[in-house]
Amino acid sequence: SRREELLAGKIETNDTVDEEGIGTRKKMAFLDVLLQASIDGRPLTDKEIQEEVDTFMFEGHDTTTIAITFTLMLLAKHPDIQEKVYQEVTEIIGKDLNAPTTYRNLQDMKYLELVIKESLRLYPPVPIIGRKFTEKTEIGRIFNFSQIS
Repeated sequence: SRREELLAGKIETNDTVDEEGIGTRKKMAFLDVLLQASIDGRPLTDKEIQEEVDTFMFEGHDTTTIAITFTLMLLAKHPDIQEKVYQEVTEIIGKDLNAPTTYRNLQDMKYLELVIKESLRLYPPVPIIGRKFTEKTEIGRIFNFSQIS
């Protein structure tokens, strides 16, 4: 089975460089990583793998959707910024809507990157990640985190 091949190390990875000079690395697929994963030395069951895949698929979809939605909303509210993004995109890839966009093109879109980052700053898809202390932790003499639940 695929799981047995992965655990036996029969899957190889190679580093290559494509025609644009961008280094690529053959990485293991997400499912392959899960097939190799274990909890306390025990491989994940098929049900546990299915639950992990479901979580990543739905959570990744939601956060991407939220980020795109807020970015488009902000661009609609700020036509001057929208025009600057449009000018940058047309300078880099032109006005042909069918023109292919390369990785290098995307790297050159510095202003668009700033717009996306500002949108994520203002409207983060995951606004907070809660943490809980599992043992006594003291920072200076100000806080003793063992008392916080």
